[in-house]
Amino acid sequence: MIVPMSKVQVLGPRRLLPRTLQVLHAAGVLQIRSLPEGPRAALDGDLRRALRVVPLVEAERATERALAEIAGRLQELLVLLPAPDRITGGTDEELPGDVAAPEFASRLEPIEAEVRALSARRDTLQTERDLSARYARLLTALAPLRRALPAGEQVTTLGMLLRRDRAEIPQILEQEVRRMTGGACVLLSGEVDREQIGVLLAVPRDAAPAVSRFLFERGIAEIHLPERYAGQSLLDAMLLLTRRIQELPGEIREVEDGLMAISRRWHRRLAAARQAACRRRTRLAVMASCGETDHAFVIRGWAPAEQCPRLAGTLDAVFEGRVMVVDHAVSAAEYDEVPVVLRNLPYVRAFEPLVGFFAWPRYGSVDPTPLLAGFFPLFFGVMLGDIGFGGLALALALLARVEGWGGEMGRRLTTVALASSMSAIGFGVLFGELFGALGEPLGLHPVLFDRRTAALSFLGMTLVLGVCHIVIGIGLALGNALRHGRGREALARAVTLGLLAAALAAGLAHTGYVASAVERPALMVLAVLAVATVLLGGALAAIELVSTLGNILSYARLMALGTASVMLAEVANRMVEIFSSPAVGLAAAVTLHAVNFAMGLFSPTIQALRLHYVEFFDKFFEGGGRPYEPFALTT
Repeated sequence: MIVPMSKVQVLGPRRLLPRTLQVLHAAGVLQIRSLPEGPRAALDGDLRRALRVVPLVEAERATERALAEIAGRLQELLVLLPAPDRITGGTDEELPGDVAAPEFASRLEPIEAEVRALSARRDTLQTERDLSARYARLLTALAPLRRALPAGEQVTTLGMLLRRDRAEIPQILEQEVRRMTGGACVLLSGEVDREQIGVLLAVPRDAAPAVSRFLFERGIAEIHLPERYAGQSLLDAMLLLTRRIQELPGEIREVEDGLMAISRRWHRRLAAARQAACRRRTRLAVMASCGETDHAFVIRGWAPAEQCPRLAGTLDAVFEGRVMVVDHAVSAAEYDEVPVVLRNLPYVRAFEPLVGFFAWPRYGSVDPTPLLAGFFPLFFGVMLGDIGFGGLALALALLARVEGWGGEMGRRLTTVALASSMSAIGFGVLFGELFGALGEPLGLHPVLFDRRTAALSFLGMTLVLGVCHIVIGIGLALGNALRHGRGREALARAVTLGLLAAALAAGLAHTGYVASAVERPALMVLAVLAVATVLLGGALAAIELVSTLGNILSYARLMALGTASVMLAEVANRMVEIFSSPAVGLAAAVTLHAVNFAMGLFSPTIQALRLHYVEFFDKFFEGGGRPYEPFALTT
């Protein structure tokens, strides 16, 4: 349901505005409204003329800038620090209480310097560790090649790494370098790892600059050892690299221990200081949405009607009657501006994100969430309708729930998945399906009908579901029209309902589900109401009637997907008989069942949502609402 809201004004002496905002922030009830446009029109004439937007004086602007800078610096520190495993040392007095004060920034500087130095040191060591391991692999691969190259002071050796998928490059490279050096070069290559090959190229010293330039122009990067290994022989470089690789983990661990020690002492205090800076900055920003006169302030906003007495009591207790709350009923003209609070049972609340994916309901309209919570699992179950597949879906939903995938949103969606899975299992019992017909040897037989053979019965069932769904939607639209005094629309909706009822009665009589004597009167009523519809609404009403018929026929997709699922399961079960090898047949059957299961998760979900968004919501849903976002403290 949509919670009733009130239009709220908070009034008091101008000097109490900052403290009032602090109390409202802690209360977390009022969604503050900007002042400049409509709000002033609702005020008394004298007050409206005297009212102005609260300006931020230069001191407050300076405070806002200081808070923004401090919040950014604190956030950077918190990113650099690891999460503390425990809290040690320090007292609250070690950080000044006013986060905007110069003393706070001064006290923060040595902590920042130490953290940044340690963090930079850690990054340098980690980069060196990664590069050292890479160079060690490279030198190990190239060492055998180095012995085969010519030596001497007049020879320069160049090294490079190439991707394995460019294996033709060494041959092309050798041809080009031979042309440049008149054949005075030697090129050898060897595998470094599964993705790279190493290449050593020996050329005359005087030709080395030209060859290096050629490699650069062709996008081939030479390998240069770190400066600490420059001038070392290949063997000495390998020994130094090996020793350094052994030393680096200890040095990295020592730096990380230093960061952890700082985190244990300061992380909690830094996080609290950042939170305080953000909250205070938010209050300063909100102040620009308030109004003031020479002596008073006005804060306007929205709050749940049931919360207004509590808010008034809180402000009265804090300010001893000097700040008061005035709440007014919301007029229909303001519905587009009013934020929307949905309140539903825990099970129904899980379906609210599915409504939000489409649009948030407008204030004063109908909350479709309870209906979505009822019909979505029903439609899903009709389409999947198999004990085996429903059981697998249930297991996946339970696993996601236990593992906590997706946080709060994931928890809500797993509730949807659990309900849909149990619906699929229930319809699987009614249709007598366990991975298709595998349940027959176990005594599982259809209670309603066999979806493989009773296509018309299945189609009729889905169309009846469609009629019921659409009738509910039109009934809600009728209620909306009556509630808001739209008589002509209400009459048109009532006639449409009568048309559907007459058409349903005639159809049931024609198929023998009710007495045949009902058919003729039902057809007569149908004809009269059809004429009345055209007279009331003209050509548009006729188009709407045809559209409603199309909406109902769209529910045949429930039957189409359900039949496709059971027939694919039937084909999978026959794979064992088709193939001469039982193992091959079993593998094919399992593969087809897996494909069917994957399709059975996604297609019914999409189609069930489509039937709601396109066919059902079209009849009554009024979107364009805005979620309620109170001015509240956040963690």
